[in-house]
Amino acid sequence: MRHPFKSSLVSLLILGAISQPSLKAEEQKVEEEQASDLNKIVITTSRFESDTVELPSHVTLITQEEIERIAATDLSQVLRRVPGLQVSYTNGKTSVSMRGISAEQSGSNVLVLVDGQRLNKTDLASPDIDTINIINIERIEVIQGAASSLYGDQAVAGVINIITKSGTAKSSTIRYSQGSFQHRQAAVNLGFQIDNSWSAVLSGHKKNTDNYRDHNELKNNQLGAELHYQDGKQQWRFSYRTRNETQQTPGALLESDLQNPRQSRPEFINDYVSTDEYFSRIFGQTELSEHWRFALDLNHQEADIDSVNSFVDFATSNVNQTERSQSSIYPRVQGRWNTEQGEVKWITGIDYDEAEYEFSLLARKNEQTMESLYSQLYWPLSKQTRLEIAGRVAEVEDDLIDAALYPSGVALKNSATAYDLGLSHKLSDSLDGFIRYSNNYRFAKVDEQAYTSESVLGLEPQKGRSIEAGITSQFDSSLLQASVYQLKLEDEIFFDPSATPPAGAFFPGANVNGGESTRLGLLLDYRLIIDEDELGISYHWVNAKLDTSDTTVPSVAKNTLTGWYDWQLTSDLSWYLEAYYQGERYQDGDSTNSFAQLDSYTLLNIALYWRFDNARLGLRVDNLLDKAYIDYAQFNGYYPAKGRDFVLTFDLVF
Repeated sequence: MRHPFKSSLVSLLILGAISQPSLKAEEQKVEEEQASDLNKIVITTSRFESDTVELPSHVTLITQEEIERIAATDLSQVLRRVPGLQVSYTNGKTSVSMRGISAEQSGSNVLVLVDGQRLNKTDLASPDIDTINIINIERIEVIQGAASSLYGDQAVAGVINIITKSGTAKSSTIRYSQGSFQHRQAAVNLGFQIDNSWSAVLSGHKKNTDNYRDHNELKNNQLGAELHYQDGKQQWRFSYRTRNETQQTPGALLESDLQNPRQSRPEFINDYVSTDEYFSRIFGQTELSEHWRFALDLNHQEADIDSVNSFVDFATSNVNQTERSQSSIYPRVQGRWNTEQGEVKWITGIDYDEAEYEFSLLARKNEQTMESLYSQLYWPLSKQTRLEIAGRVAEVEDDLIDAALYPSGVALKNSATAYDLGLSHKLSDSLDGFIRYSNNYRFAKVDEQAYTSESVLGLEPQKGRSIEAGITSQFDSSLLQASVYQLKLEDEIFFDPSATPPAGAFFPGANVNGGESTRLGLLLDYRLIIDEDELGISYHWVNAKLDTSDTTVPSVAKNTLTGWYDWQLTSDLSWYLEAYYQGERYQDGDSTNSFAQLDSYTLLNIALYWRFDNARLGLRVDNLLDKAYIDYAQFNGYYPAKGRDFVLTFDLVF
């Protein structure tokens, strides 16, 4: 039996061997094995399918086999292993931040994609990664660092691209799981090969759980279908999925409430969020000639949301209605030419996005149009050195109505640019290095534009500068990825509780363009194979400062560390042990560092994974020692994280 991590290690080594003009014999063999399997092709770093990654950046690949071996039941368990990612848990939902970005701002500065389709919203709602069915995932690709040139708005700190299975995977999975807090889940992912060119996937998911807190019950139902066509020169994917979810929201606790962290304060007794959401996508890629490829992405998503949102000491039973609609058209072309030094690649494309948003409580409406043109060039300077040059110009227009601030409506227009300059170099057979400079940006979201001080007519785009350098060292049984970075943001968009609020405001403060902030960081990712076992360590150190006040960026831990040992007990049984540490940090929104800090904590997680014939049995226990800790807080409102949590899963794979 081939050890699953060894295939993962090979994939990571390919990722680490950035910009190689010629592959070594072992990598050529892997490339040949993967050429017939579409799902093994890496696409994040070029927006075209490719079996190598040229982007000079710290890139992490998580394979399906890794997800299975840690008996993961949700994405947060998987992403905690990635250096530089800080996972926060609020009201039963997960948010992921990167590179010293606060949890509050993560949904605006970290881009999350599913098969290239954005989960980020035009309002401040975070991408809902908890709704992604783990058995549908083929792999996860994480770009550490700015990717505005390639992906545009909100790709400030990095990109997480979740790739789902297509019919060409030629496998199906049926899952049932049960665990703590009345967790029950049934899921299915069925792949069909119709003929030599056509395949299909049908998926479904039903999940019920009470979660850890009182008044936190969640019910989630999803259905999806995908039709896939592929021949020697082209491929097309037609996909559609729908989600219905209702969740009670227990709200924040005061410090005096923490003796019973599972409780919900009485003012939140009516609070809930109910969501109906629909996603559709058409993706096509075709060979135009020996040198040219064309790709087209058409995406559309709609959401209808009902919610009741109270605050501490301020109860309400009013039902708020939110409607969202987002559509996008992304055509692009790629040219490829061979030279004596290696392959030249040039990618250029247009991104066009339209979005509509309506929020009943504040009589707030917005129609947003975003247009951008980008280009990216990879040029081999020699057989060992490769140059990356990329750039983007973007414009956005918001036609905004807000009952308090813009009752007659206002048109807000902005523009921004981004560019990259990077070098990757093969230092030796086992060592590759890179250095990269990037300009990045993000536009203000509708909630931010509609809650500014009266004297402010729209927020300016946030601008940033990033420089990073790193190495990838590979040997027969180990891999080391290490990088350092500096991220400087100007006109950073955030909520300032000391700013003058707009007229008729419910609470003090306003959204502002702040001064500069600087984040210095170090990322380490080490994997070692010992016989059939794996030892892994990922570490992130960041010093995130607001330059004007020399205070620490709130909700950012200076140190985050994950260590694990994956022990292959027998050919069919593995045991996984993980320790996760997150350092102390200030509460979200505390830009003056005047509130009490959240304590550091260490969690111990374990998992057993047993394979027998077509069956799989997984047992995962998170927070084994039942540690009581606070994962997120804002303005002395605390959100306790889960206590000991176990889930038993049973899969049939055929």
